[in-house]
Amino acid sequence: MQGANGRRALIVVENSYGPRDTRVWSEAQTLREGGWEVVVVCPAFQDGSGGTGHDGAWPRPEEIEGVTVHTFPLTPAERGIRGYVAEYATALWRVAACVRKVWRERPFSVIQFCNPPDIFFPIALAYKARGASAVFDHHDLFPEVVRGRFGGLVGTVLYRLAALAERLTFRSTDVVLSTNASYRAIAISRGMVPTERVFVVRNGPRAEMLAPTDPVPSLKRGFRYMACYVGLMSQQDGVLEMADMVRHVVRERGRQDILFALLGDGAVRQETLDRIHDWDLDEYVIAPGMVRDRLLLRQYICTSDVCLSPETSSALNDRSTFIKVGEYMAMGKPILAYELPETRYTAQGAAYYVNSGTPEAYADALLDLLADPARREEMGRQGRERMLRELAWEHQKPSLLEAYQLALARSRASRRRYSAA
Repeated sequence: MQGANGRRALIVVENSYGPRDTRVWSEAQTLREGGWEVVVVCPAFQDGSGGTGHDGAWPRPEEIEGVTVHTFPLTPAERGIRGYVAEYATALWRVAACVRKVWRERPFSVIQFCNPPDIFFPIALAYKARGASAVFDHHDLFPEVVRGRFGGLVGTVLYRLAALAERLTFRSTDVVLSTNASYRAIAISRGMVPTERVFVVRNGPRAEMLAPTDPVPSLKRGFRYMACYVGLMSQQDGVLEMADMVRHVVRERGRQDILFALLGDGAVRQETLDRIHDWDLDEYVIAPGMVRDRLLLRQYICTSDVCLSPETSSALNDRSTFIKVGEYMAMGKPILAYELPETRYTAQGAAYYVNSGTPEAYADALLDLLADPARREEMGRQGRERMLRELAWEHQKPSLLEAYQLALARSRASRRRYSAA
């Protein structure tokens, strides 16, 4: 599809396969519906082993739902500085190659970079010099992510480098998309981006994710209750602490009637499962990996009695909005979460809040919720109503399109058209 009036956008995401990234794909579809031609550059679809699924080959571009997707082979780092350096260096080179190919086919007027990591500012600057404008889709606080991964003197050095990369990313940007008000404040204060160029575009599920499904009792595997976690399993996501919570529920509280469904993948997934195994809790936990079948994912959520958001308080998590919370709310399910400012803003009455860093209290709160079906039903109702009324992706579309209109106006091609007119 050729975008009208020079509306050709290129979206770059490094840490996920674009069509499977809820936010990225919602943005791509919204732009396409708004008359933009959209190209996405991202890593190739990852198989269960953590590889690209393409044996290192460069796949051909695909046309998916009206969006052209260019993928490149990338092996994600598990842990360790060397692994992340290798991943980011490889990604920078391969993204640059993909972007160059897309530009040669036909120039784009806007290039959008999604973080983490904040390493693509050289590419942004290179194509701004050629007339495109740059959009920064601010998904994570990269310096805080780095600080959470590495400690000691090395961690301090890496944090400072990440902070520098963040500043350069903001400085190379024409427009910033912030996932919430906290991120917007950071873009304005820490990034020194003018307020009129920062737009809040929240994480909210699209219409097709808003319809709950009928529960599937067989997913509970004979257990009376099921508690469900959906999402990435990185160090900051609280899944290691969640393993402690499972142990407390089963061993300390003697509850053997609850199945814990951990749906996701990431750097600490195996460590989490190792803990579960070492504590002889395997029969109470299922971990099928990242569930890519959207219907099956909705069935898991709708079958569960409580949905889990175990992110603990940190400089990153306190200011972040988690996609899983919105998806739980859309399905009308009660949420168990730690007390975090942005989580409370999103979920409000849909969540039961626990003081951060207390797996035992989190476990006891889970048992309280399971014992009170009327409360669970009311929490689910409040969450779904809030999602439909305020937070669904349909409510984010105007802000995204307004941001892109400003980005288009700041592109050199657009300025030339206006001058000619």
